[in-house]
Amino acid sequence: MDRNVAVRLAQQAIKAKNKRLVESVLAIKAERDKSPAKEQSIDQLPMIAVTCSTGWECYAVVEELTKTRRFRVRALFRTPGTSAAARLERLLELTETTHPGLLTLHSGVDMYSEEKLTDAFAGCSGVVLYVTANSSKAGKINNHGNDPVGGRPLVMKQIVAMIAAMKANPSIKHAVTLVFPPDKVRGIVPGAPEAPWWIQQRLRISDFMRGQGINVTMIHRPAYYFGMHRVDYTAQEAFRGNSQLSKNMIKENAMPGIMEPDFMVNWVDVRDVGKWVGTVFEYPEVFSNEDFSIASTALTGNQRVEMAERMNRHGTKFGYKKFPRWLIRTLSIFTKEVIYPLRYTQWYNDKGNGYDFASVEDLADLERIHPLWSFEKKLEDWGINDIKPSK
Repeated sequence: MDRNVAVRLAQQAIKAKNKRLVESVLAIKAERDKSPAKEQSIDQLPMIAVTCSTGWECYAVVEELTKTRRFRVRALFRTPGTSAAARLERLLELTETTHPGLLTLHSGVDMYSEEKLTDAFAGCSGVVLYVTANSSKAGKINNHGNDPVGGRPLVMKQIVAMIAAMKANPSIKHAVTLVFPPDKVRGIVPGAPEAPWWIQQRLRISDFMRGQGINVTMIHRPAYYFGMHRVDYTAQEAFRGNSQLSKNMIKENAMPGIMEPDFMVNWVDVRDVGKWVGTVFEYPEVFSNEDFSIASTALTGNQRVEMAERMNRHGTKFGYKKFPRWLIRTLSIFTKEVIYPLRYTQWYNDKGNGYDFASVEDLADLERIHPLWSFEKKLEDWGINDIKPSK
């Protein structure tokens, strides 16, 4: 079997499973709508704890969970006084004005400490578990992208602490993990490359937890890197990190990317991740111990160029510009920031793994529950539609 066949078959299976899950949700929702449950006071709502809540993705999970008004949310983080913690505090202040008690903040959470996590999980019915080997100054987590020997045990130390904390709190009935698209090629396609260690390990985490008796839903969402694969609406600036690669570099005759121009890339908006986490907790009879895949859109580099040119008000042209692989390799020697995009380009390409959705049409079932973010909107936010051609 070659790579293209393996990826296509896996994508078809993902699409079929998503259709089944979505239809199950819609059927249950229709039954619930016939006999609406009595509205609960805030103090009666189940409590969901979200780890790493100062991070861009988990912050969005916190915010979207509060919007459902179906859960109390406990946002867990380590270090108070940071700009990311201030963002949580602003959300708390806003939430308190309309729904006091719906959101609480819990600082001092060490992701390696069973004791700290046990205390943070107390009284919760569900938890969102974010495991990372990436840099987090506030979280006291170091980057191990080039260090599987040092990184693997540290990731497992987080996992073991989480499992112990959940077992110490029997009120917890459901956990959600956020991971990368599944491996579609290794062991199936001859000569297929091995996944980067942190992707490989995180894909195994949920089954490891299930083996310990934990009910885990694993949400596969796209691998991402800054403005190239994902959207962080929560950022106060249009970039994260210090390297040029971390910034929005779209300009006349330049639509940058790290894949080939015709390679189908899945994108995700962190708000969509948060919405689906809420749906998982709302419909445990559908999602318990399930793995499923989400994305916000699916586009090639060439399609993004066409979109930008169609939206632009001044007839400006945008050509696809692939970020040179050799440059990423060189940068990875001097800055840990680009280790992850380098590994993604090596893993998600025409000789390795593929994303979960072959086209934007394959997302239609997901959209039956949650309207999806569009790349057009992000181009508008970036001001790409107003870029004028040079003289």
